Amino acid sequence: MTNTDKFFADIKRIIKRNRADGAQYDPLACCRQVTQLFSSYNKGLGDLPNSIGDYWLKEYIMPSTQLEEEPTVQHQEWLADVLELLAGEEGEFKSIMPKDWVALRDFVGFEAEELPMEVLSSLMGVLLERGVL
Repeated sequence: MTNTDKFFADIKRIIKRNRADGAQYDPLACCRQVTQLFSSYNKGLGDLPNSIGDYWLKEYIMPSTQLEEEPTVQHQEWLADVLELLAGEEGEFKSIMPKDWVALRDFVGFEAEELPMEVLSSLMGVLLERGVL
């Protein structure tokens, strides 16, 4: 099982637990738990994972027209793509849109001093490839 597969399995468990609690499903609370999970997968990267998680909530979850369905598979895939990016894995990162690359560039810039050099170098290389540097 890859790290990404485990991440998806953990998200499914969070969603299942939140839907089974007996109370009315609170998608925002569930998505906040998913962002905490995302941050836990990215320890040692300063506030970068928290900034990305907040961005995901504001840009994708809160404006959703299907809030009761959140986090949708599409939005889970976005976080998984960013997880792979932060891990230095090569990928197509199809779910990351141009506006997201700009935001990610800004977040990396803000946290550059806190990031391990190999992580910063890897991220800068991908951002350069994407034309946002």
